[in-house]
Amino acid sequence: MNWKMLLSLFIIIAITGLLIFSERGKNIRESLGKYLKPISTPISGYFKGITGKFIKSKAVNRTLDLQISLDSINLRGQEFTLNGNSFEGTIKLGVVSIGEQNINLKESSEANFVINGIKGTVLFDTTGEVKISGEANSIELNGILFTSQIVNNKQNPIAFSISGIPVTFSIDGIEKDRMILSEVKGVLRLADWSPLDLNNDNLDISNFLGSIQKDEESAVISGKSGEVILNGVSLALKK
Repeated sequence: MNWKMLLSLFIIIAITGLLIFSERGKNIRESLGKYLKPISTPISGYFKGITGKFIKSKAVNRTLDLQISLDSINLRGQEFTLNGNSFEGTIKLGVVSIGEQNINLKESSEANFVINGIKGTVLFDTTGEVKISGEANSIELNGILFTSQIVNNKQNPIAFSISGIPVTFSIDGIEKDRMILSEVKGVLRLADWSPLDLNNDNLDISNFLGSIQKDEESAVISGKSGEVILNGVSLALKK
């Protein structure tokens, strides 16, 4: 290498070290700092804005179409959150509260319900009763319609609570992160699979979205899920 180039390189390194480590270099950095800071701050903020735009919520995996025919007793202990869902069914021997009105159903009577825009919960307890509570946009009880009122340009939903023994019902739009069904007797149908007979089998269903229908002593759960585990074995789509 040419000795002149080596000398030039040495001089550049020496000047750089002087600016970094000497007292004079410190003064120069402080003087330039007031000009560099306003420039660097918006740039760093700009890159923060860019990275923020690429943050996405985790996608929910629902690739399995499923249908489970089972005894309604297998629904006991299950609870679901309702968010704008609809319920239609017949209930007997129960207690009904709509707004500030309490209605007692006689032992031999059955009440027909059509409830729209529910925000609340539905619980199938261990005694066989169903308990639905929350708020709704409208409730029809044996042909009598209760509707929400508009006050100050705002719709006030109807508070309600219903409990009793379900005879028939249908609930759509149910969403549940994990649903565990124990000792199931019935039939499991999955897309691309032959029907699987269930006899005291255990099911673990994740990311479920669908509906539940009950008619007398039988029920049908149908919809989509992310994964179905049968007796500890994951069932996936066939390739």
